[in-house]
Amino acid sequence: MRGLRRQPFTGTVCFALIVLFMCHCSTEKKTGQPDAGTAWEKLGPGGGGATFIPTFSYHHSSEFMVRCDMTGSYLTTDSGNTYRQINFDNGASCYAYDPHDSSTIYVGSTTLNRSVDGGKTWTRLFPRAAEVTREYYQGDHAEYRITTSPASLYAEAEGHINTIRVDPLRPEALYFSMGNFFFYSFDRGQTWKREDLHHRVEYLYGNAASKKNELYIFTADALFTFNTADQSFVPHELPAAMSPAFSFAAGVRKNTGEVIMYALHHDVHQEISGEFGYSEIWRSEDNGATWAAISDSLITNRQGGIKPSFSMLVCPELDADQAYVVSNRYLEKKSGGSSSYWYGALKTADKGNSWAWVWKGGGGSGQYGVKDGSGPANLKDAWVEQAFGGEYIRLMDVGVFPSDGNIAIVTDWYRTMITHDGGKNWKEVYSVASGNGSFTSRGMDVTTAYGVHFDPFNKDHLAISYTDIGYHQSFDRGKTWSRSVNGVPTPWINTCYWVAFDPEVKDKVWSVWSGMHDFPRGKMTRDPKWKERRSASGGVCVSTDGGRSWTPTTAGMGDNSPATTIVIDPKSPAGNRTLYVTVHNKGVFKSTDDGKTWSLKNNGLDENTAAFDLRIGGNGNLWLTVTPVPVHRDGKKGTDYYPGAVYRSTDGAATWIKLHVADSLLFPNTIEVDPAKPDRVYLSCWSDITLSDLVGGDVTRTAGANPVLHTPGGIFMSEDGGNSWTSIFDPKQYVYGVSADSTHPGRLYCNTFNQAAYRSDDYGHTWKKIRGYDFHWGQRILADPNDSGQVFLTTYGSSIWHGKPLTE
Repeated sequence: MRGLRRQPFTGTVCFALIVLFMCHCSTEKKTGQPDAGTAWEKLGPGGGGATFIPTFSYHHSSEFMVRCDMTGSYLTTDSGNTYRQINFDNGASCYAYDPHDSSTIYVGSTTLNRSVDGGKTWTRLFPRAAEVTREYYQGDHAEYRITTSPASLYAEAEGHINTIRVDPLRPEALYFSMGNFFFYSFDRGQTWKREDLHHRVEYLYGNAASKKNELYIFTADALFTFNTADQSFVPHELPAAMSPAFSFAAGVRKNTGEVIMYALHHDVHQEISGEFGYSEIWRSEDNGATWAAISDSLITNRQGGIKPSFSMLVCPELDADQAYVVSNRYLEKKSGGSSSYWYGALKTADKGNSWAWVWKGGGGSGQYGVKDGSGPANLKDAWVEQAFGGEYIRLMDVGVFPSDGNIAIVTDWYRTMITHDGGKNWKEVYSVASGNGSFTSRGMDVTTAYGVHFDPFNKDHLAISYTDIGYHQSFDRGKTWSRSVNGVPTPWINTCYWVAFDPEVKDKVWSVWSGMHDFPRGKMTRDPKWKERRSASGGVCVSTDGGRSWTPTTAGMGDNSPATTIVIDPKSPAGNRTLYVTVHNKGVFKSTDDGKTWSLKNNGLDENTAAFDLRIGGNGNLWLTVTPVPVHRDGKKGTDYYPGAVYRSTDGAATWIKLHVADSLLFPNTIEVDPAKPDRVYLSCWSDITLSDLVGGDVTRTAGANPVLHTPGGIFMSEDGGNSWTSIFDPKQYVYGVSADSTHPGRLYCNTFNQAAYRSDDYGHTWKKIRGYDFHWGQRILADPNDSGQVFLTTYGSSIWHGKPLTE
């Protein structure tokens, strides 16, 4: 899930995601801490996805928090050697350590939450439980939302906390913001007051050195001074030349106590595309009364002639001479007139007068997947540099220890790195090398796993089909992992959606791939040209050496076939298998010659050919889900969409019969066939989404309406081969996967996007929540074929959880 960006805030950093990730944290909720006897082991290589808002404790440089864009928060007390994962619905939007108490931490999300025991337990501080009138999930990512009573100060329209600060002078004073609203409390959050500043609050700063009752409130166009004594607000407009500003930072010089303030600004006279603009760094040395643009030749790229694009800036609050800025577009002219494309981080040690590169990668064309550059020479990395080094890797964020600018964290698309010497050297803090070319996680696992796959000839050989980082495998039952994409076409390697081991031919494995990740989420198909995009490439690969190398096999299918599922007909002869593949932009393909050639099998399918999941029953019947996508009539965006559907084939995909599951719009995800009774079938479904989830907010804004599309979620069951269906699980839940455990007749599992997974022991008639698992975005649950008492939980952003599925 790349590309989500934030503007950083030193020490008490906060973050507004493009997609708002909010949190549900009940009073005294133990989050991230499994119950006794239900400890879950996290599996995977570590890292693999974007991380944000690295925030240090004021007291110990070894303690910091970081969040993934896939909702998980990660807390370490040993400089990133190990992490405790803390899960809130939709994740955190900001963090703040208390400068007075090393055990107190605040997390902002949909609500304001506090821990007084170093992150072990959390209490919802605002709004109070009595003010909350409704809690629910809605949308394609099942965003958690709350409504409150009319007397509540909670800003429902904003929906999340975006800054937090504890007063550095008064331990009982606490501040936070929601959009334009500034909140303050002088009794540790027991009571609150709210002020509408009519400007979105981006950053809060106060310092102990000045001994003043002043808090500075930064917005894009103005700086407000809040007098904590008389509770007055004084606005100061920012200079027109630096407005709108973003990514503010402030602190005091270590030796003098002088306040230094920094801000970024994109030149509005030049094109700004997303986070990419033509940037300037501005500085104030008089508490924001006046500002001036920094003129250092490296910062302005005077030699290159094109202003760099900066995305975030931080400085340590107690050492503000030092500051770091992240650039993801820095062009340097080559002889002959062409340019080299660089990205990385620059640092100053003299309050911005001069700067130097401390993290510099690139030097090539700056394209994802094109290895024509180089990685940072001063990085000691784990597996990511070997996998992606030399191509464009966007830096996402930077954080710094409040009292020492030599200690900082930089994050990017795949990893988290730390320096203890001011950027002279960087070290990964996400993964540990095993010494044999494989790696294991430090506890920071931040990418989507579609499935766990098992070698029928070697119980120690497991594989994970991953988003963003492709295929990983382990030969020691999950202790260490290695990436294997050798032979996979470069445009495909982003996502391996599924894997199938041949049950009778040792070391023979098929896999399906796509340059487009996150199917079947609606955001992937809003572009009218999504089927023709370079990233819509994909297809099938085969391995004959146990997944160590791969060969594409797409004859009759084409290499523009983003494939999501592959199924082997176990009754077909070894060496001449019949296989079926779902291709999200084309439909269903079949091979009867061991995958050498493929033919399209869409007879009976409607116009919507967004085939996603396919299963084969013991009687040979095939079951197919097709997910909703926009229509894009005449190649243009619009409000029309194709609904999802479920199909059955009883003749080897020669024909498909559409099944009637419910009298409403349907968003089916995955399907499961009972291993003992093939006429018993289970279907997992998504609940309500909005029209913009499918077609895009730009379309619904133009149309002037964004209705909720009511779809029955939960799980449907058929016991007569799909002729009739019954809802057997809460239709308001967003269920991604349902699966049957063949070693326990009647046992089913389901994983949801509602921060919970469930187990049934009576064919789905009753369900109980699985203990110790609380990640928001769940995918599937797969029984461990080598240990009937354990399961693997796949997640949309937290890799693999392995453990016992005990219930509450």
